[in-house]
Amino acid sequence: MTWSRRSIQGDRVIIEQSEARELYRNWEWSNNRELIRARLVRAEKIYGTGAEDRIRKYMAQMREGTLL
Repeated sequence: MTWSRRSIQGDRVIIEQSEARELYRNWEWSNNRELIRARLVRAEKIYGTGAEDRIRKYMAQMREGTLL
């Protein structure tokens, strides 16, 4: 099975939320801003334009307690 950007469109929200969960928990534990920045840049390359902003939004929602 080949993997294309088009195949992740339907799962984008779930994938980006899981990335945000991982990054948020990592930041809570280590407070390593450089690691988080690097991972967000990586996410932008993997998930496409705007992924960094969307993941940051999900992380903010987790901090506020509106996204579990």
